[in-house]
Amino acid sequence: MTNLLIDNAFQLEVAAKQIISIESLEHALSLSELQLDSYLVLGSATNMIVDKFYDGTVIKVSMREIEQISEDIISVGAGLSWDKLISYCIDNNLFGIENLTLIPGSVGAAPVQNIGAYGVEVSSVIESVTCYNFLTKQVEILSKAECKFSYRQSIFQSKAYLILSVQFRFSKVFNPNISYPSLLQFLEQESINHDSLSSRQLSSAIQSIRESKLPSPDKIPNVGSIFKNPIVNSDSIDLDFLSGHRWELPEGKTKLSAARLLETVMAAINIPSSLGFYEQHSLVLINRGGAVFKEVIELLKDIQDEVLELYGINLEIEPEIVGS
Repeated sequence: MTNLLIDNAFQLEVAAKQIISIESLEHALSLSELQLDSYLVLGSATNMIVDKFYDGTVIKVSMREIEQISEDIISVGAGLSWDKLISYCIDNNLFGIENLTLIPGSVGAAPVQNIGAYGVEVSSVIESVTCYNFLTKQVEILSKAECKFSYRQSIFQSKAYLILSVQFRFSKVFNPNISYPSLLQFLEQESINHDSLSSRQLSSAIQSIRESKLPSPDKIPNVGSIFKNPIVNSDSIDLDFLSGHRWELPEGKTKLSAARLLETVMAAINIPSSLGFYEQHSLVLINRGGAVFKEVIELLKDIQDEVLELYGINLEIEPEIVGS
């Protein structure tokens, strides 16, 4: 068995039958010659919880090059870390993703969930995505529209594609998005003038906010928010339900705070000693040491059952769960 402890953000002991590292477009085409009965595309596994043995082929993309296509368009290898892309953009006056600073993972993982933070989604700067299609066995370029982006969703969740590179169109004019309340509050606390705000200052501000709330997987094993904020029909809940922890949306919908829902049932949940929730953010499950896949799944199921029984609300797990 091959040890996959590297790039396993939750630091569970994970192994697989076979690992393939993709180094180029030509190398990706060689996948057509393999019998891939079962395969798993793995980046940094910052949004994935995997069982102890994957009985199939793990595919990792190691392409990390940045190619300048035009003044405002670059093509970035899927294997490059997201942090390095943020730094490159700031150094080269390419604007638009400052609010996504410090999101863990690789460039190739970003389109899959259409990552977003502080009022910005990555789809807003994606021009196209170059990928290997497991069905046609060809390398294809999908336009932004073909990627079918929506809130934390994309066509890539169908598992039919292996992202090889992402083409981004950035702005050459810095027009910061500072509409998010906690960001505005931070800028005011730090006496940072909105009018003279630079992209580097905005990125640093986002980093400070995230570090105050979310632990780095390198320091504390975690995969970010463990549940998605549920969106329900507004008329299905009382007007004062979860007051202060809900957001009204168009078309008669309401988004509820998964963190607050979890907090209300925490006392009724038996949490094993190997697991816990980060003290600064109740939605972040952490591995305190020695946790196993079965413990994680049982804990999440207990929480879901409790919330469903009390409120009739289904909590959806945010990271991908890969069982054996």
